[in-house]
Amino acid sequence: MTKCTLILPILAAVAMAGCVTTEKMPDGTTKIRFSDEAANSLASLMPTGVVSGIAGGAGSGGLDLNYSLSPLNSGEYLYLNGQYDFECAAAMLYSAKSGQPMDAKISKTCRDGYFLRQEQLRMAGKPYDRGVPAYDPANPSNAYWEKVAGRTVSQLAPINQFKVRFAGYPRVDRNGNISIRVSFMGAADGQYADLVTTPERTPVVLDDAGFAQGMRKRVAELNTQIGELIACEAVLGYSKAVDKGPRPSNISAGDYSRYEVRFTVASMGCKDHSRQFSAAAR
Repeated sequence: MTKCTLILPILAAVAMAGCVTTEKMPDGTTKIRFSDEAANSLASLMPTGVVSGIAGGAGSGGLDLNYSLSPLNSGEYLYLNGQYDFECAAAMLYSAKSGQPMDAKISKTCRDGYFLRQEQLRMAGKPYDRGVPAYDPANPSNAYWEKVAGRTVSQLAPINQFKVRFAGYPRVDRNGNISIRVSFMGAADGQYADLVTTPERTPVVLDDAGFAQGMRKRVAELNTQIGELIACEAVLGYSKAVDKGPRPSNISAGDYSRYEVRFTVASMGCKDHSRQFSAAAR
């Protein structure tokens, strides 16, 4: 009895994270299913985040904005523990922070993409969401999708800081100050929702003063503002969700995202992209 009492709160937490599903059987018993990540989730439960419980995810111990490459070797960039592409992750984050339901069109796109990805993972022998119904393009399970999407949105709602790793080309101004814009792999202009930082560019201090000085010298010699590729790790603080309104007639659909989730950069560290990342305070 004592052992059961101790483990029940842990099982409840894992169930909330999506690692455990239950099914009422015809004989009145209840079948409990553990996903492939249940054991890992039990070991990694932390108060700072919740585990998605979707097999094949990044397993970061919480929902962050670090991307992972699809295990299908498709080159697709996935977010929120490997569950969604950038557009769907941004749409869910906007829904979580604005309190507005996902637009029906983007929800359908994300639903179909999720089901198809899980089917492809299953067929490839990769970890996948074992609770997902068989993929039927003509009659997808809206009820299951609403459960998956609703769980993700509810997990995102209370989180106000997100980690992100990215690479990019910094800008060096005439005074030698180095700055960079936080970027997301898989993001594109004109998507349903976008994730942006305000201000757009963030000053950075490279962890290698010699590399930074060399960059300034090369930029000056080439009479340009663009430095060498660097790798950065940042913590983004949620600011607000913004509906910018209908697209102005002078802006093309491919250049306008109506919905934005805005962040401030709480901290950032950057280094030469060719070296392994080590944190450097901004």
